Amino acid sequence: MSRAVTTYTAEQLSTFEEIRQLKARYSYFLDTKQWDAWAQLFTADFRWATENGLSVEGRDAFVEMVRSSIDAVATVHQFHAPVLEILSPTTATGLWPMFDYVAFGETPIQGYGYYHETYRREDDGWRMSTQFLSRIRTDVIGGLTSGIQTSISDLAIARDATAALPGLAT
Repeated sequence: MSRAVTTYTAEQLSTFEEIRQLKARYSYFLDTKQWDAWAQLFTADFRWATENGLSVEGRDAFVEMVRSSIDAVATVHQFHAPVLEILSPTTATGLWPMFDYVAFGETPIQGYGYYHETYRREDDGWRMSTQFLSRIRTDVIGGLTSGIQTSISDLAIARDATAALPGLAT
């Protein structure tokens, strides 16, 4: 079976790397609670939603919601092997497999799933413009002696979010 080889231009490769660096800063600033620096990664009209129906409109509202939820707890966010697509010189999409750990008091969680994102190039570089978080699995960890409680999300939610990103569904 023959497989087509995709050739990218230097400009496309540079764009992919800029978006990967944006995402790396996302997790670093988030986990180290550098809220002002983290806020600069988003467009002013940023939109966020989850598979549970939570949603926030606007960068400032999103940053405040996250800050007030996790400022005092340890977090770890990891992203792996993205599928990135450049739609135009100023727009792109990304699908990021993810793992996160959030030490919520007596019920810390570990989540596994995907971030479905769109990006927009602004005068000073690439910024996230939308983000949809679809956790496929969430483990509630009550400490080593109390065991793990696991919930599995409907995979159709992740597939629908991917289908909504232009180009990734094909």
